[in-house]
Amino acid sequence: MIAAKLWWRLARRQESQRLITALAVIAFAATTAAVLIVLGGLGAFMARPDSAIYVTCAQVATAILIIPVITLGGAAARLSISRRNERFAALRLAGATSGQVGAIAVIDATMQAVAGAVAGAVLYLIAMPGVALLQFQGRSFQLAELWVGPGVLALTLLAIVVLAIASATFSLAAVVISPLGVARRVSPKQLSVVRAVFFLLAFIGWLVITQVVGGDMAIPVMMTFLIICFAVVNLVGPFVLGLIGRIAANRAKNVPALLAARRLVDDPKSAWRSVAGVTLATFVAGLLSIAPGMAAGVDASEEPSLAYLPQDLLTGALVTVIIAALLAAVSSGVNQAAKVLDHRDQYRMLRLAGTPIEVLSAARLRETWLPLGASLAIAVGCSLVIVAPFGIMLIGASLAGPLLFGGGLVLSVTLVMVAVMASQPLLRRAAAI
Repeated sequence: MIAAKLWWRLARRQESQRLITALAVIAFAATTAAVLIVLGGLGAFMARPDSAIYVTCAQVATAILIIPVITLGGAAARLSISRRNERFAALRLAGATSGQVGAIAVIDATMQAVAGAVAGAVLYLIAMPGVALLQFQGRSFQLAELWVGPGVLALTLLAIVVLAIASATFSLAAVVISPLGVARRVSPKQLSVVRAVFFLLAFIGWLVITQVVGGDMAIPVMMTFLIICFAVVNLVGPFVLGLIGRIAANRAKNVPALLAARRLVDDPKSAWRSVAGVTLATFVAGLLSIAPGMAAGVDASEEPSLAYLPQDLLTGALVTVIIAALLAAVSSGVNQAAKVLDHRDQYRMLRLAGTPIEVLSAARLRETWLPLGASLAIAVGCSLVIVAPFGIMLIGASLAGPLLFGGGLVLSVTLVMVAVMASQPLLRRAAAI
């Protein structure tokens, strides 16, 4: 009861947190809507007769989108970690127990997730007529086919809330253990090389599994390893950015370069979150760039039920890339805005020290380009490893393949830069003195 009262008072009095709350709700809404749309499409194919290969393709698309969805949901729960941790650390230093602080964090995350999940369910209902216009197997969907049902809807909303609570609880550990460390802004420890080891093991395992597994177990096992490969990209990303930040800091020749490099060193996880969405979107585009080549090799003359498969593969790949891109756009937007608010005190102190706003803007752009370049290199390399067992030459078997891959790259860069420019006014407000 005490924790609930404290949360309510903090929520009412802290106007600076309202934008963060709005960003979190938007991210949760996009996550929920994407999950429901994907599950609705999967259910629609499962309900259709003679569509086993379509169900398999839909399952693969669902597996591909699982990690981008979880990444966005987790990012929503961890928005503005530093400012929230400072607030909770102050409560701990003022006498609040770790249990009370934990309860406030859970209530905060739960309220945001519930609001976002409900909004996402509404977005799903609004999007259903548009999704129903898509043509597969020579006909469009019926609304009843795309409806997931009350059971799946309730479980999805519950899963979003649980994800938010778990992410918020995990991010709160530093405050509970050492509130003084948070208040004094102690630099985090260097990320372990174990992350890179797991990354290498996962992709080596993928190359081995695709060669030795066959029969009925091939698809489930390969999809499981595919999800693992997507997950370890998020694991190794911050580690790589931390290394890049140290190298850039040693070679910095001007103030913007040094500021950007030091931010990467101090918080590589935050830098990765700002580009994780577009990294995964590029990964998805690279993985699906073999779909046009596979479609070109389909011979429907021997099997009439496959007559529409070439066109449907292209449509499915494009829809999957678009969903991944939309998730990336939301992820980039909310994380870029949150990063500005997280560094508000630093920007203000630098301005008081005489740093021009142009230098801060240049540092922020460099802070974006360094992770973006690294993340795109990771995404391209990983996608090529994933498609290698099926034949990298399939990418060039159809003109649509390179266009899909290249379009994903261009879209990734565009999304990040649009997010940076859109949040530029926040930088001026945050650095105002």
